[in-house]
Amino acid sequence: MKTTEPVQQKQLIKKFNTLYIQTRKKYLVQFAEGQYATFDKSKNNRVIMLNDSMLKTHLAGELTYGVFNGGYYNKFITFDVDYSDNETAARWTTFKLIDVLVREFNIPRKYIHASQSGNKGYHVDLFFDRPIALVDAEKFYNRVMAAIGELPPGGQIEFRPSWTQGVKLPLGVHQRTGNRCWFVDNETLEPVESFDYLLTVEPMDANIVLDAIIELTEEQQAEFDEIVRNTDTSITIVDTSKALRKAARILEAGRLTESGTRHNTTFTLACFFNSQGFEQDEAVEAIMEILRNTPRDYFSKGSTPEFWLKETKRLVKYVYEKDIQLGNAHKEIKIYKSEILEVLKVGTFRQKQLAYAMLVTSKRYGKVFYLTVNTAMKMIDTTSRQTVQNAINKLIDVGFIEYVRKGELDVAKSKETGRAHYKPNKYRLLINEPPAGDESIKTTGDDSLIDVAYKLCRTDEIKKYVKRREFDNRWAR
Repeated sequence: MKTTEPVQQKQLIKKFNTLYIQTRKKYLVQFAEGQYATFDKSKNNRVIMLNDSMLKTHLAGELTYGVFNGGYYNKFITFDVDYSDNETAARWTTFKLIDVLVREFNIPRKYIHASQSGNKGYHVDLFFDRPIALVDAEKFYNRVMAAIGELPPGGQIEFRPSWTQGVKLPLGVHQRTGNRCWFVDNETLEPVESFDYLLTVEPMDANIVLDAIIELTEEQQAEFDEIVRNTDTSITIVDTSKALRKAARILEAGRLTESGTRHNTTFTLACFFNSQGFEQDEAVEAIMEILRNTPRDYFSKGSTPEFWLKETKRLVKYVYEKDIQLGNAHKEIKIYKSEILEVLKVGTFRQKQLAYAMLVTSKRYGKVFYLTVNTAMKMIDTTSRQTVQNAINKLIDVGFIEYVRKGELDVAKSKETGRAHYKPNKYRLLINEPPAGDESIKTTGDDSLIDVAYKLCRTDEIKKYVKRREFDNRWAR
């Protein structure tokens, strides 16, 4: 049996303490024949707290120790894949679990650490750079299980650790089977028979998990000017109805109504005042009065009134020189054939619709743009939030877009209202620039995705990326 050297042992124990140990008052011990006992100092004062000497015994294989969480927080999650009599099912389930973590939850493989349980099962661990609430860890587990779907019969994937359910530490010996619980390669599940694997483990950003459990509440559906209905491309950054309502709200309040919106609000108000016949200096003063009346925590750190004035003058000058007014909704945009082909590649018809609408949105606002779920629902003409989320996930998965901002709390507004308010997500378009000489058309928004596709592509080119049933139901002419 492999053993550890003194220096290596010290490093391994330090790593155990950093990654796994959350409480020393309560722990598991597996004795010979495989039976477990829980030791809890809060219930028996004679219990010795978990210490480095015990971890040394664990690495030596003499006894096997396990840990609990801290009660309300977890600094790691273990997915305990348990198929005690079916190793094939255990392997399939573990492969499926890891694949879901990578593909559905965007967790890099380097942060997914699998190990043998010692009895035909596997543990899959995720470590965090800071503790997260137990309720959040359990929410994430439930999301993952829902994404995995039905499991092979005869086994399960359990959540570990909690205050009542502990989990064995890796690299020990299963006391009944005598098997060393090595880490395994997370692509092949072949054992990595080296204690040094643990020394390479680093925690991941906890936000990766926390982002995955954000609920889509009404508070998250903040009203922004960037509203695009269905796949109609006619609404622009200064759409009359939305911008007028926003301007009216701000003028009535006499201050910004959302944090981090100074730039967008200044632009909208500049368009409003230009539409109303204000002189440039009058527009600047009116906007500055609103900014000065706004609580400072609505602005980014280090932002000063001097900077606001400089930016306000710059934006007002730009708006007045370009004569941008509210209602400027029919400006032509250019769509290229290569862009439409990228849209056709993405997936279902709904997903193509959303990709097309995002393409148009990016042409109006730039490659980084805001999008709320309500907006996206209108883009693809659906009442299902899940359809939208599935479409967004697909566009990210195929590399059409990426998140620039996701689930960011609007701290200032949340403090003011006493409930959570979230800023709308931001996305960046990732498709390549059209090649020189690429075929294109101009549209003001009267053309649908199908209209534009047929103007730029041959029928056989469309059929290359559209499944037969979708073509017959949606595309046939």
